[in-house]
Amino acid sequence: MKLLHSSDWHLGKKLGPYSRLEEQKEVLEEIIALKEREKPDLVIISGDLYDTWNPPHEAIELLYRSLKRLSGDALTPVIALAGNHDAPDHIEAPDPLARECGIFFMGYPESCPKDINFPGGLSVSFPDPGMICLDGLPSGDPVNIICTPYASEVRLRRFLGTEEKDETMRSVLRVQWKNLAKKHYSHTSVNLLAAHLYMGSKGELLQEEEPEGEKSILHPGGLEMIYTEDLPQGCQYAALGHLHRGFPLAGSSVPAIYSGSPASYSMNEYKGGNSVVLAEIEAGEKASFRFEKLASPWPLYRESFSSVEESLSWLRDHQKGYVELILKTREYIKGSDKQKILQAHPRILAVIPELPPLRSPREEKSSSFSSRPVKELFREFYRHNRQDLEPSGELLELLDEIISGEETI
Repeated sequence: MKLLHSSDWHLGKKLGPYSRLEEQKEVLEEIIALKEREKPDLVIISGDLYDTWNPPHEAIELLYRSLKRLSGDALTPVIALAGNHDAPDHIEAPDPLARECGIFFMGYPESCPKDINFPGGLSVSFPDPGMICLDGLPSGDPVNIICTPYASEVRLRRFLGTEEKDETMRSVLRVQWKNLAKKHYSHTSVNLLAAHLYMGSKGELLQEEEPEGEKSILHPGGLEMIYTEDLPQGCQYAALGHLHRGFPLAGSSVPAIYSGSPASYSMNEYKGGNSVVLAEIEAGEKASFRFEKLASPWPLYRESFSSVEESLSWLRDHQKGYVELILKTREYIKGSDKQKILQAHPRILAVIPELPPLRSPREEKSSSFSSRPVKELFREFYRHNRQDLEPSGELLELLDEIISGEETI
């Protein structure tokens, strides 16, 4: 059985004032083309379909159109989980129509939609909350999937039937997974788990920084780290979402894979890999997988330059993307120079001056602000903020009066 695993689309995302929707359309076209080329039996999207609980209508339309194309005429099953950025009710709202197209939304850990049979022989059943069973896939293997969309600890405790504060969430979730696996996993089926969680191996420090805007998933109010050791026996592949770089969790006996986001969504991710995962799994066999690198149509750059001219030359050659520009300087960036930089590129996020290291105390004292006349400092500041315009004579006279302590009558 071949699986296409993706996550963290964050449709409707903005970077500063800039919408990412157009480039999201481009990268989803790439995922759809990959699906049509590889012809997987199943597609799983492990949460954070949108970037906000109330996404713009353009993002909603893009999601529905993209999922419909991923399912295609052959009705390849598409399972989409809610992440911590998604409103569960919103995610599940189109279920009556989506399921007819082979698309199954799981908004809550306790989600349990109605079973459905398709004319081609595919059947999708939900025997227990959080459990999906598929039969009649082209590969011939039945597939059983434990699904855990994101939920706050309060909601998850309520669903799992425990209010014991001393009992860790990971232990409660481990029991739930174990019970579902014991009941539904089989040696003659492909056994999967799909979840939007912060997961790592016990005793190993996860060397992965959480993306901006994702830390709310942690305590307090979110979920503690779930250990890979808590994955149920018999699970052959864990399709994870939440972290934006694609990588397999080290130390896990089961392939526990973060597929990665299809695009870099903050400057902390500007060197991150944009990817999806293709996995091949047979009943009773160890899963194999590979990451498929996605082209970032609008890359993120953090570049440093020693002069305005150098930065302008680079900007002219890199028009498609977002830029955080660092300019090494010994003084203010002139207003006229900053305007040249901003006009040279359509998506500059910031122009940051980088001052040289502090000099020796004697050198520092000789060039400190305190050793320069106030009027000189004011004129320099005024020129910097007014694109090199000189302050008027009246303004300088007023400054003299303020310095001398005289009152204007």
